[in-house]
Amino acid sequence: MNESTDTRGLGWVLGAALLTVAGSGCATLPSMVASGYADNMSAAELAMRGDDAAAAIQAYHRAADAAPAQPLPWLHIAEIQAGLGDWPQAIAAAREVLERNPEDASARDFYLRGSIQLADGALQYLPEDEARSREIAGDLLASLIRELGDEAIPAEVRARLEAGVKARPRRSSTRPGSPRPMPRTPEKTAADPLEVLGGG
Repeated sequence: MNESTDTRGLGWVLGAALLTVAGSGCATLPSMVASGYADNMSAAELAMRGDDAAAAIQAYHRAADAAPAQPLPWLHIAEIQAGLGDWPQAIAAAREVLERNPEDASARDFYLRGSIQLADGALQYLPEDEARSREIAGDLLASLIRELGDEAIPAEVRARLEAGVKARPRRSSTRPGSPRPMPRTPEKTAADPLEVLGGG
């Protein structure tokens, strides 16, 4: 009888100990997440100081994975990609920010500038057929207005889209809006730039 009571008592003690361990594990999880987030944000900043954009973007992605609700890693990715002139990726990152914080003015700016850059650049890929060219340009303008609002479209971009005239290919050696020099660039993963304007 005493042995049975002792065994039962030992079971309660072990059960309580396991609950304590489980509870302490849950309590430490947020700090582990915070540590992973902070470490990767620091690594990204260090990579930026070394002008290694690819490493910075990878570190910001790891930070975003560690703390999915945080918009800041995505905002930095949008900033870097805009600086590199990779507007599809900048728009994609800006969308991630806006999903978490719709009021973020910087993300809105990257999304706006990127969408306009893509639309303007798309003019060089319009078909030679004038009627078809006007039709595609008109659809693109309508998509921009739906996404960004009528007043957001610059007059010169609107005029080119309304005319539907195929633009000459542009050679650009500069990267607009680059916050810092970035000699090492990450691989671009975006496909057709026109698909980016299709909505989020």
